[in-house]
Amino acid sequence: MKKICLLLIVLTTRFAFAQSAEISNKYDKIGKFSQGMAVVHKGGLSGVINMEGKEIVKPEYDHISDFMKDGVAFTRKKDLVGIIDNTGKVIVDNQYDYISHFHGNNAVIRKGGLCGVVNKQGKVVVDMKYEKLKVENNGVIKAINPDKTEVLIKPNN
Repeated sequence: MKKICLLLIVLTTRFAFAQSAEISNKYDKIGKFSQGMAVVHKGGLSGVINMEGKEIVKPEYDHISDFMKDGVAFTRKKDLVGIIDNTGKVIVDNQYDYISHFHGNNAVIRKGGLCGVVNKQGKVVVDMKYEKLKVENNGVIKAINPDKTEVLIKPNN
């Protein structure tokens, strides 16, 4: 009876170990999972995989931030910032010097010393012609013109 129990334990253990498999082994480093995604690194470039090891974004960026609660991450390529979503879709191309976090539906973008606003769909809703912008929680934007005059803007999202 002891031999049969021991045999069953050995077979069960071997079967359990046989069920495990590496799902992703082609990266130099796999980061911590955030919002079901992990940033991976290969050859100095960053990409994204999901929890099943499926490559969502191939390693093509210099840096990718962790995904935030709203399902977006910041990307950096050639010192320019962009945004992707958790499906790998590019929301904002890597063309800006700076992009703020979203406040509601809007984020401040900066390039060449001027600011504008982009929405979560990647559409520029305030042209890049202001020296400084601040998105308020109610959606109103405070702007400073290059001549230092101040204006309030209600974007047309």
